Amino acid sequence: MPWMQTLAFVLICACRTIRAVSEEACHVDGDTCHEVEQLAVTMLQAHIVARESSSRAQPDYHWASGRGNFPDYAVSQNVAPFNLSRSLAWSWHHPEGRFATLTYGTAIDEDGNIYLSAADGMRKFDTNGVLQWAYISLPAEVMNAPALYKGRVYGSSTTGHVFCLDMQTGQEVWKTRVSEAIGQDNGFNMVHNGVALAACDWRLPSSYGPANQKLKALNASTGEEMWTFEPDTPVWNFLPLFVEGGSFMFQDMTGKVYNLWLDTGHLVWKAGGREGTWTDGGIALGPNGLVYAVNKNHPVPMAPANPYSPEPMVLVSEYSPGTLSAYNTSDGHLMWKVTTPRPPNNAPAVGKVLNLPGTSVVMPLCQQVHIGAFCDVQVHDAETGGLRWTFHGPAQTGLYQAADAEGFATRLAHGVRGMCLPNGWSAPTIDAAGTVFVGNEEGKFFALRDLDGDGVVSGQDEVAFYDTHAAFAGSSSPAVAPGMVAVASCDSLFVFK
Repeated sequence: MPWMQTLAFVLICACRTIRAVSEEACHVDGDTCHEVEQLAVTMLQAHIVARESSSRAQPDYHWASGRGNFPDYAVSQNVAPFNLSRSLAWSWHHPEGRFATLTYGTAIDEDGNIYLSAADGMRKFDTNGVLQWAYISLPAEVMNAPALYKGRVYGSSTTGHVFCLDMQTGQEVWKTRVSEAIGQDNGFNMVHNGVALAACDWRLPSSYGPANQKLKALNASTGEEMWTFEPDTPVWNFLPLFVEGGSFMFQDMTGKVYNLWLDTGHLVWKAGGREGTWTDGGIALGPNGLVYAVNKNHPVPMAPANPYSPEPMVLVSEYSPGTLSAYNTSDGHLMWKVTTPRPPNNAPAVGKVLNLPGTSVVMPLCQQVHIGAFCDVQVHDAETGGLRWTFHGPAQTGLYQAADAEGFATRLAHGVRGMCLPNGWSAPTIDAAGTVFVGNEEGKFFALRDLDGDGVVSGQDEVAFYDTHAAFAGSSSPAVAPGMVAVASCDSLFVFK
């Protein structure tokens, strides 16, 4: 029932209730008659205001992009199941085997349908796991998380195309070539106020091999190019987040933050970063007027790994430090920064974390593709940067991350890149109960909370997990809908209810 009809029904019922309660009160005690009636009216008015406010704030989709909904990115208004080992509802992998493709990101519409991006294209599943359609893109690979906007789903491919599909049918609405190539990193396609954003122009030079040199804005309805912006340094795992007032923000691979006008691409301000460094982390926006960015503190002393080759990367220390910084969104002024003991190789999440006052920053830390290296998750005070709790996660046990070496030959045979080579963690998500959900490179999908407030997350009451047996791309942010969380490992989709 549309909310206006529901409100009208509530009004009628409430008026009858007010009349009945008031008449009964008058019979019992005439002095209380007016007070009871006024109280009932006040309660009704409060309900109407709350209902109207809730209706305006309610997003069209439960999880509209790989990073959730504007303006509360990475934070859900719904509660997801904590006990992951007991709540798996269904899973999906390619019908020709779990190594036949690589899976990267998820979004969820208003009906609980799930949209999955994968190296071989895009797919839609209903809430029970029944495949609704498949958009196969090969030989072009789809590396980024999808975005939902006004009945359409958006993505991009390695051949330099940005595309738009009908959400109901999976049919192509438009496809625009914006460059010769789009990078084989794992970023996010994002859409807002009629504008679709994508990173492109994958080439040298950069601090870390070929990378996306430019940003493109396209008309979300037609695919027509609107503007181009070239940052000081290329971007990696491009993650643009929209801000109230008409602008958006992102960071480049050095951790420098940019604020641009969405309609024109003109620069508002830029701040931070460490020249010559590389991180595959991204930004996060808080409800407190701050934007959070990450960078490594030292240049990368190694060549990037070739995803088509089984040769390992030249390794750096798992204790290579980084920086988590908070800037004022209005002018880019640095509010605080903290040094992280391990590389901050992903985007943080900012929101209300269970049993902690105010707002917190959830920061995954890990040096990926490093045998024996441990991974942590730290939670900081969003206003000061003070450390609140830590989860000491697993160490990488093999030469590569979970399932990367095992599926190498099969993936190449199916026309996709041989390895996922992802971040040490997926992007984190915070649900309405304040639980942190995040996937680890060793294959475990975690639910984390600090129940006793001791600053260390451990034990079965504070740590739940499900072993997916594969690592997680950085674009694989757990997507939350009412009573449900969906997450893609590097080869399969898992849905918990």
